[in-house]
Amino acid sequence: MRRYAELFNHIKMIVMKKQQSFTKRDVYQEVTQQVISALEQGHIIWKQGWNNLGLPKNIIAGNHYRGWNLFYLNFISLYKGYKTPYFITYKQAQDLGGNIRRGEKGYQIVYWALVDNRNETVTIKDAETGEEKEEHAQYRVPKFYVVFNIDQTEGIEFPKAESLFLNKADKLEACEQIIDNMPHRPQIRNAGDRAYYSCATDRVTMPLSALFHSMEEYYSTLFHELAHCTGHETRLNRKELKEHDGFGGENYSKEELTAELTAAFLCAISGIEQKTLTNSTAYIQGWLKALNNDKTLILKAASQSQAAADFILNHKTGAQKQEAGLLLHA
Repeated sequence: MRRYAELFNHIKMIVMKKQQSFTKRDVYQEVTQQVISALEQGHIIWKQGWNNLGLPKNIIAGNHYRGWNLFYLNFISLYKGYKTPYFITYKQAQDLGGNIRRGEKGYQIVYWALVDNRNETVTIKDAETGEEKEEHAQYRVPKFYVVFNIDQTEGIEFPKAESLFLNKADKLEACEQIIDNMPHRPQIRNAGDRAYYSCATDRVTMPLSALFHSMEEYYSTLFHELAHCTGHETRLNRKELKEHDGFGGENYSKEELTAELTAAFLCAISGIEQKTLTNSTAYIQGWLKALNNDKTLILKAASQSQAAADFILNHKTGAQKQEAGLLLHA
């Protein structure tokens, strides 16, 4: 009888594992499908305006969302016509004595869960004692959680949001400050009629600002090229920049997306409109092809662009750099 019980439990465990494998969600694929669906309707999620109340943030914690979540929630705020780019979790709404209105649907955003790799160990050295010990290697995997815009809540009175709108002069000054404060900045040369970054010389070449239709276009282009330079081996040492495989190649597509997302983020910080992207059919078809070929592209590029923007803004700390590395290799 005991033997049959053990056999039954063994079969039950196999069935449960099979069920779990069928219901396990592929976060990379789901996020990619969101982007593809938007592109098919002519919406480029990372090419949107920005609310004059600032970037998307959790209204309770006060923290701005980062990486993919930043672009996605900004798109949702504009697409749905929400008055603010402020979000909250279901539990936070309840803790404030309110609730989410009946029938409202939340938005899935991504967090990176730290998981132990039981099959791999790493040697950790104590900085003070010099002692070494073996620990399980860790890696990060993307998972979902759900947030709601504060317009979807009831029974909660939030503080009145004040406009952060800057005039044109202030915006251009903000652009200059970003460039001036960038650590380990490459040489920026104004010459010719092309904008590009040379990894070999570690130099950004820009046409004269007078050749651009506007100063906003000049700075958004410069942000794009500065984003490329963060991949240099003396900065963030990004594989996609170092192993350049030419126009249309896999590394080229990844590096270009990272640079575009970084430029979009820096434009949002300074308050200018991003002028370097188009909504042309060819442009959209190009990204549809790249996304269909690589379901990890958008999430990893978003993580890389956040690291690049942090570097340019001089927001990088040792802990952040380590975290970015974990995200990029997840």
